[in-house]
Amino acid sequence: MKTMSLKNGLLHVETPLGVINIRAGLTDSTGRRVDSITVTPDEITGDRKIVRRGYYNTRMVELKGVRV
Repeated sequence: MKTMSLKNGLLHVETPLGVINIRAGLTDSTGRRVDSITVTPDEITGDRKIVRRGYYNTRMVELKGVRV
């Protein structure tokens, strides 16, 4: 890993292939708790191409009133 920092609920990780940001402690418009994970491939790699498999942004949302 190149750089890792935690500030105000944001975990920022820079790797040789790109950047990963994790935002914890968010809420959506209905008041549910949300954590957001964003993955961004490095676009300045010279002769290599980095491809992201999967979604750019993934959110974990706490559901209320769900029975198991």
